[in-house]
Amino acid sequence: MTGSLTDMIGFIVIGVLALVLAAVAIASSRWAVQRGWVYNKHNPRPGGAGMPMMVDQIYNPGIEHVIEEERSEATRADQKESGDGPDRGSRP
Repeated sequence: MTGSLTDMIGFIVIGVLALVLAAVAIASSRWAVQRGWVYNKHNPRPGGAGMPMMVDQIYNPGIEHVIEEERSEATRADQKESGDGPDRGSRP
């Protein structure tokens, strides 16, 4: 009878440890996603935000020009739809 009681307590302790380990793993993975260390393809962050973009600019400086061109294309498309001309600033 004492052997079965110790076995049951052992199973309970192992089960509680497994739950604690799962909770720690979930919390640390959420923290890593919030820090931008892990890419979540189901809920992506907007491009150009956070530290990964800064690191990418160091190792791949041409990507900045690509992003700039994509933004200007989007602006030109919006201007074409609305009929506004390009913004030339304040000229006298």
